[in-house]
Amino acid sequence: MASRGSISWLTGKQQMWLLPQKAVHWPTCSMLVVSDLHLAKAEHFRSKGLAIPPTVDFQTLSVLTDLLRTVKPQTLVLLGDLFHSAPNRAWSDFERWLKDEFEAGLQEAVLVRGNHDRAHDSTYETMGLTVVDMWENHGVVLTHEPTDPIPKGTKVHLCGHIHPAVKLRGAGRQSLRVPCFAQSSTGCEAGHRLTLPAFGAFTGMHLIEPKRGAEVFVVTESEVMGPLRAQPGSSLSRRGRK
Repeated sequence: MASRGSISWLTGKQQMWLLPQKAVHWPTCSMLVVSDLHLAKAEHFRSKGLAIPPTVDFQTLSVLTDLLRTVKPQTLVLLGDLFHSAPNRAWSDFERWLKDEFEAGLQEAVLVRGNHDRAHDSTYETMGLTVVDMWENHGVVLTHEPTDPIPKGTKVHLCGHIHPAVKLRGAGRQSLRVPCFAQSSTGCEAGHRLTLPAFGAFTGMHLIEPKRGAEVFVVTESEVMGPLRAQPGSSLSRRGRK
């Protein structure tokens, strides 16, 4: 069953749902995929004397908890950059959170290692995570970065890392920067690549300019809209839903 405000992406065994919480639900594998939580970043900045609210990571994990209760996946996949900094209090907070989620019914949590995930595998495994550099099944490949090498014949590539966003332009000079799912091709074999927006509450956004053949799915507080394509002159236009 689709979550409110979500949009269907692809078909068949690879059919997935793009959620307004900036996550992907893959029903065939009973999987929820999120990217770039960057937990512990706020705590790191607070240790440097910056006035960052201490509730930022709680907000991130609270949204993820609500998603897990709604979607009820067997597997949670974190597409890299789970933690932003060296171990601090936020790491132990996440460990307790994950334990609670396992007790609530989650069966597996997988960390696809990202550039910020620099601790030894055993550190994450102690928390209950399975650590991999790449996950692959049913022709679907999950890595952290869009430029990561993927196997020949990959049908679908999910990744994160760049925190994609687009600028929507309204009447006059009004504009709004919003996160998005960015879809492109994997190359000559014409597979689909989907770059997820950052899930964390304390992350930046990187403005992208969709190239020819690429599409974006804009994320608002309540729904995912798209696909949208860039038009000559730079604005985005609605092409209709898949």
